[in-house]
Amino acid sequence: MTLGDFSKQATAYAARPSYPAALVDRLVARVGVGPGDAVADLGAGTGIFTALLADRGLQVTAIEPGAAMRAQALPAPRVTWQAGSFEEPGLADGAVRWITAAQAFHWADPPRALPALARALADGGHLTCLWNNRCNDDSELLRAVMAAVRARVPGFDERYRERDWATVIAGDWFEATAIDEARHTIVMTRDRFRSLWRSHNLLAETAGPDLPAVLTAIDDLLVGHETVDVPYLTRAWTARVRR
Repeated sequence: MTLGDFSKQATAYAARPSYPAALVDRLVARVGVGPGDAVADLGAGTGIFTALLADRGLQVTAIEPGAAMRAQALPAPRVTWQAGSFEEPGLADGAVRWITAAQAFHWADPPRALPALARALADGGHLTCLWNNRCNDDSELLRAVMAAVRARVPGFDERYRERDWATVIAGDWFEATAIDEARHTIVMTRDRFRSLWRSHNLLAETAGPDLPAVLTAIDDLLVGHETVDVPYLTRAWTARVRR
């Protein structure tokens, strides 16, 4: 397994949270796309965010480098899947009006990715990068889980969640970003919450052979919990392509 290769986590990925519908609608309105418009979802995984775009009538090219992840995606109208990456998306110049990256752009190499994405956008097109960030401090159980993880994996680092992505995205290729955010809570079964952590590539890669002990510690904390409320802050950065 390598960092960013989700092959071993693909079957657990359905446990990941979706995104608030109102926030998705706000983003659609911000970038000015509508039914029939061509868009691309980069780092699409198994299609969690892709499906939200297709549900709004957009014609989506879902781009995901991992074959195992693409294999887990359910067929959906208005969605075409292809291999590709942020740096080499495989899109023609000016092919799409909007590019999205949900829970994914932290895997990109921005100096290579941003010009490639800018070329793929039509004039006036936009790039949106968004993340579902767990609000660990709002939950006693999540605080305990994070303490158990860090006790066993001191090198585990999710600081990308706190990064000011505006300073990364805006520059030669994209204009200053707008930020949209929304809070939401996902009520997960105990099994789904377990799978959420099993889907975590960064944790798996950082923990290495200690991963089973980490997952066992999480299982121990779940004793007595039939469901888990997982609070999230979804934050999105949107920038218009420079021309």
